[in-house]
This record gives sequence, C-alpha cells and structure tokens, in this order.
Amino acid sequence: MQREEAPPIPMRIFCKGNTTLSMAVRGDKVVLVTADSNDKSQHWFQYYDAVGKLTDDTGRRAFALVNRTTGQAMVNVGNDVKVKLLPYNGHVAVPVSMLWSQGVQLDGGFTEVRTLKDIYMTLNGFGGNVKQGTVIGVYDSEPHLPHAVWRIDPVRSSHQQ
Repeated sequence: MQREEAPPIPMRIFCKGNTTLSMAVRGDKVVLVTADSNDKSQHWFQYYDAVGKLTDDTGRRAFALVNRTTGQAMVNVGNDVKVKLLPYNGHVAVPVSMLWSQGVQLDGGFTEVRTLKDIYMTLNGFGGNVKQGTVIGVYDSEPHLPHAVWRIDPVRSSHQQ
C-alpha cells in the first residue's frame, strides 16, 4: 500500500525592502510584482523530500523552489546573473544548481536564500532594487541589506491579507 503525500503548501516569497511585492514568474524571468494571493505565478513550492537529507555547509536543509504555475524550479547558473527557470521533476536526481538553503533568521523572520553549492551567493534584487519589475538574481551575500533578505511564508487568501 502506497502512502499518499500531502499536497505541498503554496508559499509567497518577499523581501524586507518592500513586503508588498512578491517573487513571480513573468516570461522567462523571476521578478518582483505587486502581491496578489490569487496570482498563482506568485506561488512557490519549497520541496525538501526530493533532495533527501542533503544540507549546506552549515547543516541547513536543502530545498528546491518550484513555481506553481510553470512547474519550473529556480536555478542558479552563476554569480551576478539572473536566476533561470528549468523544468523540475522531483522523481529524478535534482541538480545541485536547483537547490537552495536558508541562512540564519534575522529580525522579522527574514533570511538569506543561499545557493547550496556556495552559501555566500544569495538571491538578490538586482542592482539593489526593490520595486515592481526588479529581476531576481544571485549575488554576493549581503545579509543586512533589505533587497537581499527574504521571507518564505504560506500564501493567504485575499480575505486573510
């Protein structure tokens, strides 16, 4: 008898610099847009199971960030470049470039979202920007700057916001 997995919880990813903006997929980019709980392109799944017990250099669990609408995972393709999106399949080996970890919790529950292969490279609003349309990329760790620390919280329906 197979055990049924619970459906994943959709998450909203937003940065300290402007909590009214969320990460979303627009075309082939991950950008900041005005938060809208009904916009499923702003919903992300944090998948831990497909990576087993893999951890980063500090012992924090690895996970993939997969967009609800596209089924694509955020991928680190290098430093100082925008993240890419690639198809995700948790039933096969997940490339390390699709894996992330969270840093220590800072004020307000914000953390850096770090690449698994180099925890000193983190998700970042490019150019230090936190505004509508800002492209999300990977850049050097900046844990005290508002465009470089994030919260990953469950999506609440519009009547709860």
